[in-house]
Amino acid sequence: MRGPLDTAKCAKSVKKLPAEQIYYIRCAAWEFNGGLIFTSIWVLYYSVMKLSLFEVSLIFIVSTVSNLVFEVPTGVLADVYSRRLSVILGGIFIGLAFTTIGIFPIFAIALLAAFIEAIGDTFVSGALQAWITDEVGTDRVGGVFLRGRQVAIPAHWIGVVLSIALAAWFNCQTPIMVGGILWFVLTLFLIAFMPETNFRRNSETAPLGRDALLGQFRTTLNVFAEGARLVRGSRVLVLLFLAQLFSSAFSDCFYKFSRANILQGFALPTLTLPLLGTLKENVWFGLLEMLQGSFSLIGMEGVRRWVNLNRAGMAARVLLGFYALILAGLAVFAWTGNFALAILAWLVVSGLQEIGSPVTETWLNQNIPSSIRSTVLSMNSQVGMVGQMGASTSLGVFGDHFGVRRALGLSGVFLAPLLIIYGSRTKPSSEFGKV
Repeated sequence: MRGPLDTAKCAKSVKKLPAEQIYYIRCAAWEFNGGLIFTSIWVLYYSVMKLSLFEVSLIFIVSTVSNLVFEVPTGVLADVYSRRLSVILGGIFIGLAFTTIGIFPIFAIALLAAFIEAIGDTFVSGALQAWITDEVGTDRVGGVFLRGRQVAIPAHWIGVVLSIALAAWFNCQTPIMVGGILWFVLTLFLIAFMPETNFRRNSETAPLGRDALLGQFRTTLNVFAEGARLVRGSRVLVLLFLAQLFSSAFSDCFYKFSRANILQGFALPTLTLPLLGTLKENVWFGLLEMLQGSFSLIGMEGVRRWVNLNRAGMAARVLLGFYALILAGLAVFAWTGNFALAILAWLVVSGLQEIGSPVTETWLNQNIPSSIRSTVLSMNSQVGMVGQMGASTSLGVFGDHFGVRRALGLSGVFLAPLLIIYGSRTKPSSEFGKV
C-alpha cells in the first residue's frame, strides 16, 4: 500500500500537458457542461419551478453580490499564490452548485446554489485568462482566445443534444445534475495535467501574506490599490471598464428575459422523435444554442483570419459595428410577433455578443501588466456585476408589472453608451496596446 508521500510523488511525476492544449480542453469542457446545464435550467426556472422574472433576477442578484464580495480577494489569491490553484478551486465550487440544484429544484436551494456557484466563478474569473496569457505571451493570446471559443462551440452542441435527450428520458433536473458531476471530473483532470511554468508572484506583495490573516488582508489591499492606480492612469482601461458596466447590464437582461419571452410570448410547437418521445421545451433552447454556435463559429473564424487586433483602433471599430447591429436586433426581437423573425433577431444579438467577447478580452489583456493581471480582470468583472445587479433588480420588477417585451425593449438603453465609448476609440491614432 502506498503512503501519502508515495501518492504525492506519483502526482508530481505525472507529465503536464502543453498549456494551450489544456486551455482548449477546458474551454470545450466548460461549454459542454454549459450545454448540459443551461439548455434545461430555464425550463426548470420558468416552467417547473414557476418562478417570476423578479425571482429569477433574485437568484442572479445573490450570485452578483457574492461575486462582488469574493471577486477581488480571489483575484489577489491568483496573483499572489497560483492561477492554477484558483482555477481548480473554482471548478469544485461550480460543480457543487449545479449538482445541488439538479437534485433539489427548490427556490431556496437555487439561491444557495447561486451563492456557491458565484464563489467558484470568482476563483476562475481573471485567473484562467491571466494563466494562459502568461503561458503563451501577449502577442499570441488573442489567437488562443479565439481558437478556444472555436473549440468550445462544437463541444457546446454535444452538451445541448445530450441535455435534450436526458430531459426527454428523465426530467429537466437530470442534465443539470450530470453537468455538475462532470465539473468534478474536469477538476481532477486539471489537478493531474494543468501546468504553470511562467507564473511569477507579485514581488512587492507576496511576502506579506505568509504569516497571518492580517498580512493576507494587507496583501489584498496592496494588490487592489496597485490595480486601481493602473486603471485610473489609463484612459483605455477606464473606457473598457465603463464598457463592461453597460455591456454586462444589457447582456444579463437579454440573457434572462429573452428566454422568458420565447416561452411566454410564442406558441412553441411540440416535437416528437423516435427513441426520445415527446421532447421537453428545452429542445427549443437547444436548437437556438446550436444555431448561435454555428453563427459564432463562422464569425470568429472571420475575425481571426481577417482582423488584426493589434492594429490601433481595430478592436473598437469591430465592437462598434457589432453593437450597432445588436441594438437593431434587440428592437426586432422585443416587438415582433413572428416567431421566425424573433429567432433571427435573437441569433444576431446573441451571436454578435459571443463573437465580440474574445475581441474585448484581447484588448483588455494587452493593457494590463502580468503581475496584477488577475486582480485587474477581477476588478473589471466586479464592474460588470454592478451593472448586472442594477439592471436585474429594476428591469425584473418592471417586467413583472409591464411585461417581458417592454423590459427587453428598455434594456436597449444600456447599448447607447457602448456606441459612444467604442466610437471614441476608432481613430487610428487611438492607443491600443499601451497602458
